[in-house]
Amino acid sequence: MAETPISPTSRGSGDPLYRGQWYQPDTYYQILEVKPAAKEQEKREGQHISTTILARKRGLGNTGNPEPDSFNDFELDRETIEKLKDYPRKGDNNKLSSYLPFPGVVFPKGFIETLSNGNSNQTELGNFYPSIRVILQTRKLSQLIARTWWTYLEAKENGEWDKFIDGKWDDIPSQILDGLIAREIFLVAGGAPPDNPNSEDPSIYNPLQSKGLTDKGARFLILPTSRAWQGITLSLLSSGQAYYLNNKENKYHQIAESVLSTGEIVFNYSLESDWSIFQGQFKELIISQESPWIVYQVVMPYPPIPSSEQLPRNYIKKWAEAEESGGDFPFYNKQDETYVIDVDYFRCPYPYIPLSTS
Repeated sequence: MAETPISPTSRGSGDPLYRGQWYQPDTYYQILEVKPAAKEQEKREGQHISTTILARKRGLGNTGNPEPDSFNDFELDRETIEKLKDYPRKGDNNKLSSYLPFPGVVFPKGFIETLSNGNSNQTELGNFYPSIRVILQTRKLSQLIARTWWTYLEAKENGEWDKFIDGKWDDIPSQILDGLIAREIFLVAGGAPPDNPNSEDPSIYNPLQSKGLTDKGARFLILPTSRAWQGITLSLLSSGQAYYLNNKENKYHQIAESVLSTGEIVFNYSLESDWSIFQGQFKELIISQESPWIVYQVVMPYPPIPSSEQLPRNYIKKWAEAEESGGDFPFYNKQDETYVIDVDYFRCPYPYIPLSTS
């Protein structure tokens, strides 16, 4: 019996996939590669980064013969490997390819066991998993915004801002550099395409000859024809698919953790940012009279940084670095070290930091 395809639910790659095909070595993915803007590059006002979309095959991880020119060639730096230790993977933990596709937010094992009552109970998962996941995404995106604010203020005070605009990234602590890059992506998201949007092989984006299942070279991509293309830099940042080269190790460094999954940014959401709002906006758009016909437009708030009188810098940092378990602002609610189906600080307790972002 032929295997049933899994079709996208909205316009992304538009390609149906076999079950598990997203792990195949010849399935295509994208990352955002960020570099300092070249001195001779014609810049937008205030532009300090150059963004390139890389579309390549996933590669094999730690078994078999890797696909040439794939993400299997991209090794991760030590800090990124440590950040991703709790993420699901297929392959070597030091290969970028092993983490594709990214899952979005990851719940602790104990919380999942509590949520599913020790099994795959459809009632519990259907009633609680989607809503709690969205709430956690909201919190993490709010914290990412706070992180970009804090790192900018810190960099301006400590002289690291001058290093950033001069392209001396190796001299900047990764925590600060990550926030400065993410800030610039937020500032232009939805308003400008990537600086280098074309893949090394432009034919990757050509329409497939067949509308049926694709045995080889399936695509898990945001296409240039997609509504999401204009905000692709923010989409890839939000899914954990944005990187720069750590020259000290000659390995790739993840700029921000995966909050949205690869499937969500490809099939569901079109992202952009707005400087004049404090709450995220979510709108359903009908983009076609044929399946797939719906995309969800998400506008993320990115208002100006409040003054120190309005919101002290240490408050911003405290929220940006808040842990999900323990600390001052825990997300998970526990009783006697046992998870309960409830959440705590899903939004910032301080004013001015955006309250909703998904």
